Amino acid sequence: MSFPRPGLLILGSAIAVASMASCAPHEPEGASESALAASSALTAQDRLAACNQDPRVIAGLVSAEVCAGADIFFRETFDGNGRKCGTCHPVENNYTIDVPFINALDQSDPLDPLFVFEHDPDLAGLETADLRTQGLILENLDGFEDLANKFATRSVPHIFSLATTIDPDPVDGTAVPPVHRTGWSGDGAPGDGSLRSFLTGAIIQHLPKDLSRQPGVSFRLPTADELDLALAFQMSVGRTNELDLTQVNLFDPLASDGRQAFLDPQRGRCNVCHGNAGANHQDSGLNRNLDTGTRKAPAGSTVGVFDGGFGGLGQSAPNIDVLDLGFPHGYGDGTFNTPPLIEAADTPPFFHTNAFGNTIEDGISFYTFPGFFPNSPAGQELEARFGTPIVFSAVDVVNIGRFLRVLNAAFNLDIAKQRLQASQTLVNQFHDTRSDIQLRLMELAEVEIDDALEVLAVPPGNVPLHAISQNHLQTAKGEIAAGLAASSWSQRQSRISNAISRVTNARDQFGANINFQLGQGTLMY
Repeated sequence: MSFPRPGLLILGSAIAVASMASCAPHEPEGASESALAASSALTAQDRLAACNQDPRVIAGLVSAEVCAGADIFFRETFDGNGRKCGTCHPVENNYTIDVPFINALDQSDPLDPLFVFEHDPDLAGLETADLRTQGLILENLDGFEDLANKFATRSVPHIFSLATTIDPDPVDGTAVPPVHRTGWSGDGAPGDGSLRSFLTGAIIQHLPKDLSRQPGVSFRLPTADELDLALAFQMSVGRTNELDLTQVNLFDPLASDGRQAFLDPQRGRCNVCHGNAGANHQDSGLNRNLDTGTRKAPAGSTVGVFDGGFGGLGQSAPNIDVLDLGFPHGYGDGTFNTPPLIEAADTPPFFHTNAFGNTIEDGISFYTFPGFFPNSPAGQELEARFGTPIVFSAVDVVNIGRFLRVLNAAFNLDIAKQRLQASQTLVNQFHDTRSDIQLRLMELAEVEIDDALEVLAVPPGNVPLHAISQNHLQTAKGEIAAGLAASSWSQRQSRISNAISRVTNARDQFGANINFQLGQGTLMY
């Protein structure tokens, strides 16, 4: 994870968009995209025009649409409470928030809009104490008719690799899957349930000036163009492809064993639901909602209703026995959608609450906890499929974790290299013109290097993981620091080139056929 830190916070061209936090609710009556969307100080066309002057667009690194979408994501408040999509999805913290990030933000900017509910009496019920203590945000998942009692708190999912993770599997047994699986329970968007519509629900849930949530008063709704541009940005962040784990070759022997355990149906059998360490089921290649027992996770300290996952909207009374108490006390069908694992090691928590630990090994261990996954419908389905309960050893937990750490670090370094190469292109083509963009991309590359170093730091078992790579990455950080301090573009150019070489050297130690295709959105901030 990364924290707010001093340094260049120049935001480059005026331009970025996405969906706020975990599961945005459905629209209040009368909220329609066409009738109530108001004009922003900057229209979509204004943003596109500005983006056409952005060096990243001129150089062909980013499309004008992705650029403009990013500007909406990171800067548009929709005439609300000051929050933006990027408030809960900051680029420097893997597009999510957690307790360390929140604590650091409070130290650097206690009046940040994330904390608006603590300063504005009209918004006192916008969040609960769980935000600060557990990094959980308030969600009216099942409707706004009883704000005091009908809510849950959830962690904020990252927005990496949405292009590969949100197409719903119609065979998962949930009622009429939405167009996309968004949010932790796969039903996070209003209307058609698409990622495009998610922005509307996020504004209503997280950005209002008051809790009446009246369109045109509490906020403005996004225009159709803004929805389109926001979607373009979100679909271009992170990976746009899947790996083929059968072809991946890891050079660390224990991580290689972890890969085998991940794939082996008699050991981890992880690959069934997380095909190729992504978010899609191996049978269909689509994202499946499952009841894995996470519904029984200890809830946040402030509980409105127990979180029943998918499908609670429209229920007039509790309809699910979330905790197996013998009576209904939540809304939904108990299922949550499957998240990707490649990005998981540095984006905890790994479920809709933070109840199961903050290391990737904690997340893996969940699947052996008595009373949770082994006894869940998903666990029972796997047992019926393979003839035995899921059982894997403590060694398998460590080695599968090691395997996922290597994949995550490779992903980190590919993003770092992408940003450094983009900065290098801009230096070569524009020299010192808009050097702020070059410098910020260098800073954000270092953020990813720091994430890789954290992921590779001595994991459980105390067996060093790619120590030579870690040394290369420390050298890369030194080159970036020198480049940021350089007095001329030519010196900066040389330092960037050196940093790219060191990152490449580090990445080459991991293995072969770990090939990620990255979208353009990761170059925006």
